[in-house]
Amino acid sequence: MAGYRLKKTKILFIVPSMRGGGAERVISTLLQHIDKNKFDLNLALITKEGKFLDNIPNHVNIIDLDAKRVRKSIFKIIKTINSLKPDIVFSTLGHLNLLISIIRPFLSKKIIFIGRESNTVSVINKQSKYPKLFDFLYNNFYNNFDHIVAQAQYMKKDLVENYQIKSEKITVINNPIDFGNIKKLSNIPSKELFDKSKINLLAVGRLSHQKGFDTLLEIMKELDEKYFLSILGQGPDEEKLKLTIKEFNLESKVKLLGFQDNPYIYMKQADIFVLSSRFEGLPNVVLEANACGTIVIAFNCPGGTNEIILDGENGYLVDCQDKNDFIKKLQQIPSRKEINQNILNNYEVSQIVKEYENLFKKTLKGKNK
Repeated sequence: MAGYRLKKTKILFIVPSMRGGGAERVISTLLQHIDKNKFDLNLALITKEGKFLDNIPNHVNIIDLDAKRVRKSIFKIIKTINSLKPDIVFSTLGHLNLLISIIRPFLSKKIIFIGRESNTVSVINKQSKYPKLFDFLYNNFYNNFDHIVAQAQYMKKDLVENYQIKSEKITVINNPIDFGNIKKLSNIPSKELFDKSKINLLAVGRLSHQKGFDTLLEIMKELDEKYFLSILGQGPDEEKLKLTIKEFNLESKVKLLGFQDNPYIYMKQADIFVLSSRFEGLPNVVLEANACGTIVIAFNCPGGTNEIILDGENGYLVDCQDKNDFIKKLQQIPSRKEINQNILNNYEVSQIVKEYENLFKKTLKGKNK
C-alpha cells in the first residue's frame, strides 16, 4: 500500500551517564549501528554528561533525567517510561539494573524489560560495602527482568548458580567492537608516543581497585629499567596510585596519562598491552589492543577474559594476581607478535548488532504470543 510504513519498535535505553567506561562505549556503539529504520531509539541518562555524548547520532532522542544519583532517579524513570510507552526498556550497569528490577512489577506488563549485566555479579558484590544486601536484592528481584544479556558465558553461569536466574532468560552477547573505526583512529598520524629504546607496556581502564593497577606498580618495581608502563584512564584511585609511584621510586618507569580521546594510537605504538584486573565482565580493551596489532598479557581472573584470549594466538593468560608468573611471561614473550586477526571476527560490530536486533524481535514476539 502506498505510503504504508512498518511500525518501528520503540526502545528506551537507560544509562547512568555517557562517561568513558566500557558499558557506556557499548551503548554508544549500539546506538550508532542499530537500524534506525526499524527501531525508534531513545536514550535516558540519569546525568547528561560524559565523553561519549558526542558519539550519539542525531536520530536518537536524548532524555536528561537530571538526577545526581541512581537512587534519586526512581520517580523520573517511572514518569519517563509511562510517558514514552516504549516497547522495550534496556538498562545497563549494576545499581541501575537493580533499581529497574525492583520497580518492574509497578510498570506496564506490556513492556519488555532487558538488563545488560556489565560485570561478574558475585565478585563485584563481595567488593561492595553491603555484600549481603546486594546478594539479597539480586536473589529476590533480578528475575523480574524479562531477559538479561550477559557478555560472557562465565557471567551467565555466575547469575544462574549464585542468584538462581533462569538460564533461559539469559542470552550471551559479546561486546560490539567497531574494528574499522579503531584501525582508522589508530592510523591517525601522531608523534612517537613512547621511547623506542624501552619495552613499552600499556594499560587502559578506570583507575579503581577492580582494574588492579596497584598490582601492576608492584610488578614494575621488580622489572628492570628497560620496561616502561603507561596507564590511560581516570578514577577514584588516581591519587593513591601517584603516591605509590612516588613511594616505589617509579617516576622514571611509570606514567599516568589520564583519559585519552584516542587510546588507539597508544595501543598501536605499545609493545605489549597488559590487563591486571582482579575481575572483569568482558574486557573490550583486549579486543581493541588486538585490533591495533598488539599482543596482550592478562590475569586469568573471574570473568570472560579467558573466553577472548587464546594462548599464543592473541595474548597470554597468567594465573590470577600471580605477580611472579606475570613477570616471567613479560620476560619470555616477543613484543609486537603477529596477531591472529580471525579471532576478532566474532566481535565485529555488525555481527553483534544483528544479535541484539534479533533478541529485541524475539523477546517482543514471545511477549505477543
